[in-house]
Amino acid sequence: MNATLVAAFFLVGADTGATADGFTVAVGGDVSLARGIAGRAISEGWDRVLAPLRDALAGADARIVNLESATGTCVSAGSVQRPRLCGDFAALASLVQSSITAVTLANNHALDAGESGLAATVGALRAENVVVLGATSVRTGKPVAEPLGPLAVIAANLSHPAWPPGRAVPIPTPDDVGASVRAARQAAPRRPVLVILHGGREMDPAPSSFEWMYARSAVDAGAAAVVFHGAHVARSVETVAGVPVHLGLGNLLFDQRAPGAARGQVLVLRFRPGEPAEIVEVRCLEAMTALRCQCPNGTVQR
Repeated sequence: MNATLVAAFFLVGADTGATADGFTVAVGGDVSLARGIAGRAISEGWDRVLAPLRDALAGADARIVNLESATGTCVSAGSVQRPRLCGDFAALASLVQSSITAVTLANNHALDAGESGLAATVGALRAENVVVLGATSVRTGKPVAEPLGPLAVIAANLSHPAWPPGRAVPIPTPDDVGASVRAARQAAPRRPVLVILHGGREMDPAPSSFEWMYARSAVDAGAAAVVFHGAHVARSVETVAGVPVHLGLGNLLFDQRAPGAARGQVLVLRFRPGEPAEIVEVRCLEAMTALRCQCPNGTVQR
């Protein structure tokens, strides 16, 4: 969506509460450029490995993924049970070529290559005109609203990193997330706010009260949609007071071999000024390849 259409989004919305088509966003889950995915790239090349992301996220005005591997050399420590995830800077160019328009870095592995690795990743993505979301909050623990076209996006990490320096960063509370949403709404009352949160008990298909507290705080404060990733397993999409809440997208491209992590989802949303987002579609995919597949019975699809 170009600048003229973004301006029209607000101009029309100020009078009618909607535009003809709204602004669509495809939100994908966790993407790793490390370990097994990097191993595939050695033989296949990054362009081929990441090419399926284009189809997985196709058709939306903005396409967002969560980059859950730092780029650069991992700092010391790490274990088999609690690994650091670090990928190759060369993969970022192919990620951009896969039509990604925005990347969230608010997750528990963003600082696995240290502050210098995070800064270099941010710089490399912005140099390719990719919108970087959550880099400030992952450093400070304070969620902030950031622009993405006509939207405000709040990306925050709720998963405790296992190792320093990330381990020293506080996790925001539900009230912190709600306060950030309210501040964004006060600054621009009709600008939709999308909240993207990285957290949840890993490999548990059932969300807990932890996720629900954050979701309700965001919705009560005026969020237009709330999306979770980080549990590495696909969960349900619900509505709270008319607002879509996806409780876990699962993996978009990841090398986890646990059966529960084998499939992920992409959520496509349409935003209009001053309204809750509309669910356009839920897409399912094979997480080892990011290739689209048939959704299981009971998955909401449009």
